[in-house]
Amino acid sequence: MSNTAYIGSGTTLSSKYYLRSFYRSNREAGTSSKRREFSGNQLALADGRALRQAVRRLTSSDFSDDQDANTRNSVLAYIQTYNNMLSSAGSSSDRTLERSAKQLKNITSEYSSELDKIGITVNDDGTLTSRTTLFESADLSKFKELFSADAAYMQRTSTYAKRFASRGEALVASDNNRLMQKKMPLPQVLPQQTALPHPAPQEVRMTALPPLRHRSYPRVWIWIPS
Repeated sequence: MSNTAYIGSGTTLSSKYYLRSFYRSNREAGTSSKRREFSGNQLALADGRALRQAVRRLTSSDFSDDQDANTRNSVLAYIQTYNNMLSSAGSSSDRTLERSAKQLKNITSEYSSELDKIGITVNDDGTLTSRTTLFESADLSKFKELFSADAAYMQRTSTYAKRFASRGEALVASDNNRLMQKKMPLPQVLPQQTALPHPAPQEVRMTALPPLRHRSYPRVWIWIPS
């Protein structure tokens, strides 16, 4: 399927266009060369949201003949988004993400026969691969059975995509809070001042002074002539 987008009457949009659309909340996370720049939790959030967008896009399709190329290109973008989500879950140590990815792989495995009929292989590791010849020639009615709003596969996939995105959002929020705490200066705690001990009262001894002694002096007579 060509990745070139043609704008005009009967507009055909590429699978890359749809992939960018699915990753509208974080478009760089949908680019293989940029994904290494994000943490596992950031990728989990981006992939979960993108898979939800992919489900919305596919379930809103009318699967008419004039939208043949767009339907197939959007499914190709769905395959890439689905594989990205499994990748981010596989690199995460969070058990909730791991469980959601495992359950989603189990669901997809249940529809492996139907997917195979439109040229999509479910690999041993749970990822999806398109086989070009059959994918481009399979009847659109078979795509509709899997990807329309009434399709059980899409309904069940949507449930786990929501759980995955919700958990990713919680993990990213937790990471951001920890980062903010590291950047915030710690409140300055002044050292506790130790009161100086009061000196022990000194014993004051009162010493009695010796009694004053009065000395007797001889009388002296002075004669003053008149």
